[in-house]
Amino acid sequence: MKMARLFFAAFVILPSAAIFAADDDSYKVHVYSWSYGRERKTITSSNRVTANFMIKNVSQENLNDVTLTITYMEGLGNKLEKQPPAQKIALLKAGEAKKIQMVGDFIPIFGSYDITVQYNGNKKEEWNSTSDVGQPNPKNGEPIKGIANVVVAGKELTPDRSGKFAGKVRVRNDGTVEAKNLKIVVTFFDAKKKQMGDPVIEKLGNGTLPGGADEQIPFVLSKAPRTYGGYELNVTCDDTSIETQLSGGEFSKSKDVEFAHYKFQRADPKSADLKVAAQVRNGFDIPVDQVKLTLIFMNAKKKELKRYTHEIKGQLKPGEIKPFEFTVPGLQTYDAYEQQVNFNKVDGSGAPVAKNSDTKIEAAKFQNTPNVEVIFTESLTNDDKSVSLAGAMRNGKSGPVKDVVISVTFKRPDGSESTTEKTLSDVVRPGEERNFVMKVPNAAGFASYGFKFKYSEVEPKSAATAKVPPAESTETPETK
Repeated sequence: MKMARLFFAAFVILPSAAIFAADDDSYKVHVYSWSYGRERKTITSSNRVTANFMIKNVSQENLNDVTLTITYMEGLGNKLEKQPPAQKIALLKAGEAKKIQMVGDFIPIFGSYDITVQYNGNKKEEWNSTSDVGQPNPKNGEPIKGIANVVVAGKELTPDRSGKFAGKVRVRNDGTVEAKNLKIVVTFFDAKKKQMGDPVIEKLGNGTLPGGADEQIPFVLSKAPRTYGGYELNVTCDDTSIETQLSGGEFSKSKDVEFAHYKFQRADPKSADLKVAAQVRNGFDIPVDQVKLTLIFMNAKKKELKRYTHEIKGQLKPGEIKPFEFTVPGLQTYDAYEQQVNFNKVDGSGAPVAKNSDTKIEAAKFQNTPNVEVIFTESLTNDDKSVSLAGAMRNGKSGPVKDVVISVTFKRPDGSESTTEKTLSDVVRPGEERNFVMKVPNAAGFASYGFKFKYSEVEPKSAATAKVPPAESTETPETK
């Protein structure tokens, strides 16, 4: 079962400096280290709430006209009438972190909050917490395709006349797939913050929640204790299979051979055979044949588990879309996949159309050294005379690294050069690998190529704040 985000925690220890990074790399500002205090009575007002949190510009550009807005909500997610005024910051420099304090008066007890960060005129990022004491998380603006993702958006506790634990919980399905086997999970604690037995788990509503739905569902726990000192409330639903999550995809209508409308299925959840159905499209204005699709299945660490190639029989006419299916045998549990596409263009006589200057590189392999490694495994010369390189990066160090900057230079027979650069900005933990693709313009027919890379080591939280200069490495492989 998959746990939803924590809704209410009676006893919480707030981290002093932990940064909760956004899952979406497009977020330029991170919000973290949330806490708040309340003054019941002041000289001029009452219920004064002082919110404290940190913001950090994690981008490489300065952000202008930064404006922060907090919206407090009651138990079931409705906005409170009174809200603190917005706070404006003239400038947030690249990499700069600031401590923020926002004060609002006449604010009753709230059950959740939203923080909106606006900058550069109309750019907006939203963070929220479904608990008054919970840390902010990036707010998902679009439904997550192919899965059920249920979160608790609010609650209202109203014990019934018999004293049973009862009320309403507001749940939201941020996915596109219906959530099944929906249950409420409540963990009770005594006055000394010790857990009282096993969590109480019971069916919530009719046990389902449609994709994209936002509902308030009443509940009564028949097995809840009569007295308790605090509680935690969550909801769960059945995990969505990885096959359902990865199915789908649309054609981009590009001038290329492309695959879409994938459907992955197993006859039985325990079956080792994976049935794949999809469609292929010829976006060129001439026929193609010998079309081959290679699927590379990987685990969560991007390590390859299995590679399977399927060839589409016959020719594909210009603009033709053809459905097909095949079975991948003996495939264990996987977390992701990548695809490689190969084909031949055919002229009017049925003869293959040769590619100009289709120079190839020799595939390299990791040496498993105790350092950061970058390799290139395949090259493809494109119709626009660019060269696409498939590569991989491995972190063999004992600590995490980030911001791996890879620069590739191709030298042509006449001595001229073409260079391009790619940055892998996410954090790569020890032993993890990352696959990537680089496209170098005007590199067709290259005579040789070389590359270099640099990276930053991620310091442990207890380390000093002094900056560590990026490590650098240079490679100059021979062209085959």
